[in-house]
Amino acid sequence: MGRFMKLGTLCSIVAAVLALVASTASGAHRQAAAASASGKPSAAAWKAIVAKAKAEGSVTIYTIGAPTGYAALAAKFREIYGISVTVNRQVDNTLVAQINAEESTGKAVADVWVATAKPLILGALEHKWVVDAVGPNFFAKRYDREKMLIGKAWIAGSSLLGIAWNTSAFPQGVKDMTDFLNPAFKGKLSIPDPRISPSNVDWYNWAKSSYGAGFLTKLAAMNPKVYGSSLTAAQAVASGEIIGATQAAGSAAVTLKAAGAPVAYALPNHGKAWNAANIGMILKQAPHPNAAQVLANFLISPAGQALAQQGLGALYPNVPGTYYSPPRVARASDLSAAKVAAFITEWSKLFLH
Repeated sequence: MGRFMKLGTLCSIVAAVLALVASTASGAHRQAAAASASGKPSAAAWKAIVAKAKAEGSVTIYTIGAPTGYAALAAKFREIYGISVTVNRQVDNTLVAQINAEESTGKAVADVWVATAKPLILGALEHKWVVDAVGPNFFAKRYDREKMLIGKAWIAGSSLLGIAWNTSAFPQGVKDMTDFLNPAFKGKLSIPDPRISPSNVDWYNWAKSSYGAGFLTKLAAMNPKVYGSSLTAAQAVASGEIIGATQAAGSAAVTLKAAGAPVAYALPNHGKAWNAANIGMILKQAPHPNAAQVLANFLISPAGQALAQQGLGALYPNVPGTYYSPPRVARASDLSAAKVAAFITEWSKLFLH
């Protein structure tokens, strides 16, 4: 395993990923990747890649992103390029198991992979499973390569989670997490379950750094309810099961509000809300290497972000239908197996009483 972490149920899968040898690129992929040798491809080189992508006719993306957003992205991409997109939306540990099987058998299906667990990205990069993204949008001024690139991997958006409240039960509204310490929320507030995912441990780390070390103790005094999903937390606020959610999915809250539910959503901490970067990779073994390049290029465009990141975190400010907070990537060392286990022990003492 070397320097790579074992994360909960992910550990055996990550070990398998890191044990594999990277597959050899096909001749077709070498054609697609050739333009990256000197950085940004020429207009003619990119035009040739797009032509080859259309000839390939299809592309498959494995993603942890919102299924409705990626479905909209796929539909628009086909409309523009005539290329059909298969979206396989699963959680990280399911997707890496599928990638693992494809790598070990040589029967590749995935062309593009979007993940959040940093050990998976680091493992894929170390074993040279990934090729450079060469589309022109990766070289646009708005796409800050210094901040957005992780080796050959690239930030594709973020799972941006804010706060939600029931407007009927608390009409005066909520501006920040500290407002949830109001007695009105006692016993009627949700918190995320860190036992479900290391990402939720990172959320608690963010809360402590944003509001002070004593904030979690104050939050525990509110006798909050533990929810395993930011989606169900938003739904619970809308239904009145609870009246506040410290971690809510904006995509769900916005949809519920549009349907008439008494729910509001906002980004806490003056807009510097917690988020987990979604990190994309074009795979070396991609069966459709040129279409993979064109899809990745479209995904990070403002138009692609408006589709894939509906109600979530876009790469750029002012993308219609999205929210913006600077994408953040958790440090792998902060989410080591030992630190995660230690935090869960302390969290259990504080919140499970």
